[in-house]
Amino acid sequence: MNYLRTSTMNVVAVILGVMCAEMLLGANPPQSIYKSRRQQVIAALKPGSVAIFRSAPVAHRNGDVDYEYRQDSNFYYLTGFDEPESALLLIKEKRSVPGVPARVQEVIFLREKNPAMEIWTGYRLGVEAAPESLLVDAALPITGFDAVIDSLAAEVKIFYVRQSVARDLRALYRDGRKVRGLRIKSPAAILNPMRLHKDAHELALLQKAIDITAQAHVQVMRAARPGMYEYELEALLEYVFKRMGSERPGFPSIVGSGPNSCILHYQSNRRKIRPGEMVVIDIGAEYGMYTADITRTIPIDGRFSPEQRTIYQLVLAAQDSGIAAAQPGNSFRAPHKAALRVIVRGMIGLGFLKGSVEENIENGTFRDFFMHGTSHYLGMDVHDVGGTPELQPGQVITVEPGIYLSAATCEKLGIPKAYSNIGVRIEDDVLITPTGPKLLSGKAPRRVEDIERLMMEKAVLKNKL
Repeated sequence: MNYLRTSTMNVVAVILGVMCAEMLLGANPPQSIYKSRRQQVIAALKPGSVAIFRSAPVAHRNGDVDYEYRQDSNFYYLTGFDEPESALLLIKEKRSVPGVPARVQEVIFLREKNPAMEIWTGYRLGVEAAPESLLVDAALPITGFDAVIDSLAAEVKIFYVRQSVARDLRALYRDGRKVRGLRIKSPAAILNPMRLHKDAHELALLQKAIDITAQAHVQVMRAARPGMYEYELEALLEYVFKRMGSERPGFPSIVGSGPNSCILHYQSNRRKIRPGEMVVIDIGAEYGMYTADITRTIPIDGRFSPEQRTIYQLVLAAQDSGIAAAQPGNSFRAPHKAALRVIVRGMIGLGFLKGSVEENIENGTFRDFFMHGTSHYLGMDVHDVGGTPELQPGQVITVEPGIYLSAATCEKLGIPKAYSNIGVRIEDDVLITPTGPKLLSGKAPRRVEDIERLMMEKAVLKNKL
């Protein structure tokens, strides 16, 4: 542990620390960006309609403790406002709203200032400062939200609101039934395409999240060694997240060793890592509400065994093929199909599958060791909103094939025991550009020789201490 602590403080501080201040300065975009997004939504609303967006609820943990708060992605995308107990009202045509003297289109509802409570729970923006700060037409106390919706329900027949939110609004549902003649439409058809195509500022935030995550992988590769617990690597990588300005992980960190490397969304991270094992590390730092998602698989000894190398190189070749297929105009499934063919062909070559590539794909025999898709969209959510059948410029996707040879799978397929409990997943973040895919996460080593070289650096550092 002394080595881990000292190497972390020295290496991370020197290599990464100078970036923190610059990165933090870029975390908050100007409010004009959110204003422009709101205006896009209003322009897309049907005549005579309104749209409602609610903040994320506070999640109770136990006793008088709540979970760390994370704002709803849609709400933040349109407001840049991080406080709970808030709501946004967008109106197609300017109209009168109770409590506001002028006709308005954009109204934010939020908590009022409360000095006594702010001593305990922190600063509140407050109603008076909100219009100028958030560039909205008006601000009202959240306590008056239901009354405003009641008044609008008497005049407006189309509400854009998520069903889960709509059912909590007394004005829209009576005794569990929707008010007669009222139309409830999901805002997803408007918001999802906006969120799916990243603008320059979004890409900058996402790239910072990715760079932080890549550096966390680098530090883990340098520090990892047999006998450590999975949670020690988790602690190190999340330290790097915080040290570089990340607000939080974008999802629970996955550090799965040995048999746990074959569990896709393993999250316990409590096992002691034994010599000779592989470790799947699937992590993503969140920065400015955008999350990375990068997976690396490393040999805890710093060197791949022949069997580990064989499987790793096969997954890497599949990933390279998947990334090459991430071309604008190609189907969203194109990277998966390309990666799958490489994996099936490779497993046939190893004698682990019989028959042709086409036969195995048609019969689904590969699902014993490759049971998930290869890509998902990435942005404010780790599995971000999608919606287009074809890949388009401005979209960011992951490419993450894997092979998982659990002991049970090896026994079922007659695979030699030397391959038992070798789980390998390699995941990178890719921007679709007009000229082809752009790898955003290349700072995290993924080639065998680069991983082994980096993991050997830990021994050099350790001997100096």
